[in-house]
Formats: sequence, structure tokens, C-alpha cells
Amino acid sequence: MVGGLAGGLVALQFDDDPEVEPAAPAVAAPTRALTPSEGDRMREAIDRVLPAVVTIVVDLPSEPQDGGGVLERQNFGSGIVVSADGHVVTNFHVIDGAAAISVVLATGERRPAVIVADDSPFTDLAVLITDPAGLRTASFGDSDGLDLGEPLAAISSGVVTFENQVKLGVFSARQTTFPRDGVLLLDMLQTDAPVNNGDSGGALVDSTGQVVGLLTTVVRESAGRPVDGIAIAHSSNSLRPIVEAVVATGVNPRPRIGIERVNAQHVVLSPELVEALAADGDDGVALPVSDGALIVNVDPGSPAERAGVRPGDVVVGVDGVAVDADSPFANLVALAPAGEELDLFVVRGDEQLVISVVPQLIAGVPS
Repeated sequence: MVGGLAGGLVALQFDDDPEVEPAAPAVAAPTRALTPSEGDRMREAIDRVLPAVVTIVVDLPSEPQDGGGVLERQNFGSGIVVSADGHVVTNFHVIDGAAAISVVLATGERRPAVIVADDSPFTDLAVLITDPAGLRTASFGDSDGLDLGEPLAAISSGVVTFENQVKLGVFSARQTTFPRDGVLLLDMLQTDAPVNNGDSGGALVDSTGQVVGLLTTVVRESAGRPVDGIAIAHSSNSLRPIVEAVVATGVNPRPRIGIERVNAQHVVLSPELVEALAADGDDGVALPVSDGALIVNVDPGSPAERAGVRPGDVVVGVDGVAVDADSPFANLVALAPAGEELDLFVVRGDEQLVISVVPQLIAGVPS
């Protein structure tokens, strides 16, 4: 959707959630009508969480246009207030690349927010903080206690009016892994609640009024065929320890090495990408491997930089495990505890190297 603004154009997009194709999506459990007692409990649950869901408005860097002027870009998504101090959880892909972030309440009141920490690429999670005055909070429930077919509500931003919207469905399946953007997202939940673009970062709520999932991805097709009724959420049990640590300390406790962010720090190789790189005009790069992680940016001062990892290196293995679609580089890094060496098997031109890196806690968020 594009509209005119003084001084240029504004391009609005709704959470920019990529349409993805799962390897083997589970079949959604059929939706059924709620009994009167279930309906009463669900209405009470929705009333409890509804005030804690907010709209996230992200101002992205402007883009100069041919012939003059600029394109002003904004991204919209949802968020959940999880602490009395004003902490808000949302998806990282909603706020990725933000120049400025605002939290908008259902009343239309807009408050500035800043990123406290994120967990990308391991999960699609970011934690923001904003002025807490008058905010209502929601709490995480036990996602492991869900029963298949159990009624759930998806609560998200209405975006245009900023009044929240509610959609009902059921708990369809436990998906232990879900492939997206070169990472296997772990411990994901599936629901058939009608989730759409703009809902990312919203709350998946059970009938007790607790948040059991963070709405993350919509599946539009599988094996080239359209599908319906498959939405994916991060489970509350997988996110709670991270969120609680960030709220308490301001830092994500997950150790990093400084090259694990997909596309920002490395790109996932494929035979097609290797062929394209080799054929890229006079600047073509011939790589001797077709699987691995091509390093494009090393975080300054990070463990990887101190260990000697360079842009152009290709990591083909971690601690003896080959990097491939079944074992993405980011997932192998995620397994490493802080303070223990990781042996990276690296191809650098004609050389094959083993570079030992010690993951450490890295405060702050990507620039």
C-alpha cells in the first residue's frame, strides 16, 4: 500500500513475513464450535489479554528515488506487553532494520520504543521497552500442557484502526522444527486460527488467558500447492527463559560468536548461489564447495573476529558436523555453551583451516 506524504512517498508493509514452505506440514485439526462453557471461558481469556496487545510501527531508513525525492518506508506488526516496566515482545522480523520504533495503543496513543535485545536468528524474538504508564500486561502459560484440538485465540493488532482483532482456532500440532531463512526454528506450535500479515508478534492465547505462543509465520503453500489453516508460533516455553532474563538483566543470555546472523553476517550457500556467484561478471567468485555458510560480515570485536574469521571464508563444519540444510550453521552455533571452544572448519580460497572460537555473551543489538 503506497500513499502520499509531504516531502516524498511512504511505503507501508505489514510485518514483511515471508511466505514459507515447510518440509512436511502437519494436517490441521478440524475447527469445531465451542460449547457454551468453553465460549464463556474463551471470552474471559480474550478480555484478559486484549489490552496487553499493541501495534508496533517501525520507521525504516528512507530510500532516495530516481529523479529526486525519497521513499519513506514503514513496517507494521504486533507486540505483547509482558512486564510492568514496559517490556514488549514481538518478532525480530517486524523490527529488523528499524530507524525508529513506536508502540501504538488501541486508543491511538503512540509511544517511542527501543530494542533491549533480540534472539535472531535462533528464534524470531525481539524485546522492546517503552513508557509503562497505564499499560496492561499478559503472562506466559505452559505451552507443553496444550492438548490437540484445544481452543486457542490469536490476538493481534488491527493495524489500520489500532484496535486489536481476535481470531479463533485450535491447537493443531506440535512441530519440533520449522525451516525458515536458513535456520531451523525449534519447538514451534501450529494452529489453524486465521493468521495474516500484520499479525506477527501477536499473542496465541489459551482458555485460561495465558500466552502460549508468539505468532510468527503463515504457511501459504507446500510442495507448490496452496494450503489453508497453517500458522506457526514460537512456543511460550521456548521463549520464557529468554524473555525473563532480558527483563531482569537487559541482556539475552545466549552466547554468540559474531557471524551467526543469516544474511547480515553470513549467507547460506546452495548450488544455485555458488553458480550465480561464479557467473557474476568480472567480479565472479568461484567457490570450491556448494554447502556451507559464506561469511559476509564479521562483528567487530566479536569472538569470531578475534579468532581470525574473515569475510569471504566459508564455514563448512562446526565441531565435526557438516553445515547443510539439515544442520544449518546458526543451529550448530546455538548448541554451543558460553566459554567452550567451537571448532569451525573453514575453506579460505585454496586453504582448509580449523579456527577455534569461544562463544561469549554479546550485549546490544545489530546495527
